[in-house]
Amino acid sequence: MVLLVFKSSQLHELLGRFPGKSFFNVLTPELDGYWQFFGRVDLGSRWFFHAPVPADATAETFDFKTYLQGAVGANFDFDLEYTGFWDLRVAIADRYRKGRIFIAGDAAHSHPPYGGYGINTGLEDAVNLGWKLAAVHHGWAGPRLLDSYEEERRPVFESTARDFIEKAISEDRDFLRTHRPDRDRASFETAWAERRAHAKWEVDAFEPNYEGSSITWSPRGRSSALGRHSTVARAGHHLAPQVMSDGRNVFDALGRDFTLVAFGVPRSVVAGFRQAAHARRIPLTIVEEPSGGAAQAYSANLILVRPDQFVAWSGDTADNPDAILSWAIGDAVPELVG
Repeated sequence: MVLLVFKSSQLHELLGRFPGKSFFNVLTPELDGYWQFFGRVDLGSRWFFHAPVPADATAETFDFKTYLQGAVGANFDFDLEYTGFWDLRVAIADRYRKGRIFIAGDAAHSHPPYGGYGINTGLEDAVNLGWKLAAVHHGWAGPRLLDSYEEERRPVFESTARDFIEKAISEDRDFLRTHRPDRDRASFETAWAERRAHAKWEVDAFEPNYEGSSITWSPRGRSSALGRHSTVARAGHHLAPQVMSDGRNVFDALGRDFTLVAFGVPRSVVAGFRQAAHARRIPLTIVEEPSGGAAQAYSANLILVRPDQFVAWSGDTADNPDAILSWAIGDAVPELVG
């Protein structure tokens, strides 16, 4: 693959007919599903361009001017500022942990710069690992907590690569092999219109989650990037935003470590969590709220939220707060919690 960075005010004018668009994706049958894609670096004149090139291409021997203008579909002037080459590949480490050594981000995985998944995945690695290392440092982590980092995060990357990036390339390949405007323009335009629904599917379906994790109250499933967005507080899923009774968003009410959000439950239940957390030295913020719209949206009166804002457990009552907390920090054996 090649990366070009260039300046062109003329291209800015040419693409002015697409207001609000900053990224453009070009599909050609010859590339068999792989993209030529370019976009704005700023709102004036600077652009980037990624595209497949022959393995022996160099900055001196390849005609990038013709190639770039062909991707745009028009002749335009530009000043080339940078030419670089990179390999399009998906790679993942066999392990994210070995003893006291942990890896995250690009050290653990890499994939093509499709969809902005890479930076999101790397940041979520750091957030997931960060609170668990802090728990160990402060002395309240269970013996299985650090092992849950790889258990939760590695399958998310595998799913991102398989279910979104690789899937997009294979689907584009199949589309181009099946539909050609020079063969059947009407059929092509119908199929092209249907592709718009896929873009919405991708947005709706990308929901990294930790279902089945050994430290969340979700015994079924496996961590994945595939999911569905919902306001319901589901163990292993990120907490959805909701407005609380004082007008704040729930994220403004969450503590730095674990948080129990309680909607109109008896004080004895809340006290049980407070006592269990104190006994285990788990930092626990308690947010007590009257029952209302937020409780209905979450479909739960009690929500235990992890430091990374994922739901560890949710329910309407709790007979054994200590068991819930011990599972959430990787201490209890899930089979014994019940």
